[in-house]
Amino acid sequence: MLIDIKAVTKSFKTDNSWLFSTTQQVINGVSLTINYGECVGIVGESGSGKSTLGKLILGLEPVDSGEIVFNDELASLSTHKALSVVFQDYNTSVNPRLTVKEIINEPLIKEKLSKKQRQTLLEELLFEVGLSADMLTRYPHQLSGGQLQRVCIARAIAPNPKFILLDEAVSSLDVSVQVQILELLARLKQQRGIAYLFITHDIAVASYLCDRLMFFKDGMIVERVEDMRQLTQVKDPYTQQLLAAASYLELPFESELK
Repeated sequence: MLIDIKAVTKSFKTDNSWLFSTTQQVINGVSLTINYGECVGIVGESGSGKSTLGKLILGLEPVDSGEIVFNDELASLSTHKALSVVFQDYNTSVNPRLTVKEIINEPLIKEKLSKKQRQTLLEELLFEVGLSADMLTRYPHQLSGGQLQRVCIARAIAPNPKFILLDEAVSSLDVSVQVQILELLARLKQQRGIAYLFITHDIAVASYLCDRLMFFKDGMIVERVEDMRQLTQVKDPYTQQLLAAASYLELPFESELK
């Protein structure tokens, strides 16, 4: 087991007026495990709490109760280079003033590499995500959305992580580009043995990449699909509603993924 999330809760204070504030429970007793080399999907509508769970796993927010254990240690992005992340908005997740070379090099700054070794590694990382070495000197505004997300993926795999959190990592891309990025992520997962937590609102996308699915509502897991062949046999009304909407709205996309 790579990550063990145990009965985690999280709430935030909401100021309603200058007189008083209320507490909103965002994560309510969530428990799940992620094994080495597998992709677990968190599926839910906007506001369900799935992205907050991602922040808790990365150590970007503290838990109120429960714990998150990574390799038998408390998880934190700041202390574990084995944890990495790819966000939805590739534009805001990179510094527009940095070149591609500088962006990918960010997690490698403390690595003791010669100039030639570093250059070779950066070129290899670009090649691994389907980009050519001449991209290293370009700036984010000179890249397409798909190219920039590939750069973000290259940065994520640079420290050779065991786990990558993918937070709506393809939802901002055109459908045809989404397919290409999903194929890339699937190949990296197989070749590098990386585990993913794939946060999304899109069941069609999740069913392509994920080994297991957790359906999120109001900060809780309302249903688990441990075998993707059983996806159409979900029992919870909320999950059935999401699946019905996906079958109607996402069918053209699903046909491209097959």
